[in-house]
Order: sequence, then C-alpha cells, then structure tokens
Amino acid sequence: MNDLKNELIDAVRNDRLQVATRLLDEGGDIHTSDEEGRPLTWQAIRHGASAEMLALLLDRGVDIAWTTEEGVGLLDEAVERNRLDLVTLLIERGLDPSETRRRSGMTALMLAASFEYMEMMALLVDKGADLFAEDSMGWTAVEYARRLGRTRAKAWLEEKMENPF
Repeated sequence: MNDLKNELIDAVRNDRLQVATRLLDEGGDIHTSDEEGRPLTWQAIRHGASAEMLALLLDRGVDIAWTTEEGVGLLDEAVERNRLDLVTLLIERGLDPSETRRRSGMTALMLAASFEYMEMMALLVDKGADLFAEDSMGWTAVEYARRLGRTRAKAWLEEKMENPF
C-alpha cells in the first residue's frame, strides 16, 4: 500500500491527472499525506499542478479547510504562488477570502499585498476579501504594502479603501 501512496503523491506533484485518477479509482487514499502530514491538495498547489488536478482532489472529498499548525491553509499557498486559477477554484468551492486561521491573523489579501500581486489583490477583493481586516498586530493589507515598500499595492489598496464599491 505504501507504493500506491507514493505513486499517488508523485502523480499529484507532477500533475499527472490521468494517473492520479486511476490510482484513486484503484483504491488510493484521497486522504494520503506526505511524511510531514501535508495532504494531496497541498502537494498539488506547492508543486504547480493544474486547476484540474486540484478539482479532482476536491471532488474526491479532501479537506478543503486543512491548515498547517500555524494556520496556513490552501488559499494561502495558492496566493503565495500567485495562482489566480487555484484561488478562484478554492473560493468557488467554499473558502472565504476574508477568513484566516493563521495565528498571526494574516489574511490572503495581506499576503497578496506583501508580494505586490496586483491581479491577485483585485481577484480577492472582487471575491469578497475584507479591505479593512486587521491581523493580530492591527495591520491591514495596506500596512503590509507600506511596510514592505510595495508602492503600487499600497496606492491601489488606499484607493479601494476610499471607494470600496
């Protein structure tokens, strides 16, 4: 069974959709995780898999709300990699772009602002991310942008905060 587990993780990491589908159909465990306890969904996002691969895993019943011990979730991973397609899919499947389970209180929008991912910030705001959310230090996304010298992100966020509609 360990071979099947390793094959499944490898298929997901390498975005081999047909192989992953076959392995799951043959009894592969959708709840398989790597040696560090990270699930297949995390493997897909971290290793650059397609939205189709992530959709397959979600369709088969993985825990979309999974997080690390620090509260970093699948949406955070997809934002960090600037994967608009995966972020859209995760939000469509039920993740709230304003909700965070990170101990720090950092939201997906704060993370996108930290990297100055302009399209990602627009997508998150369009999908309902809270422009005014504060982390555990009282920082908003615009504060992250300001402190990190992300001038375009800061200007965009300030404009959105003045006129959020």
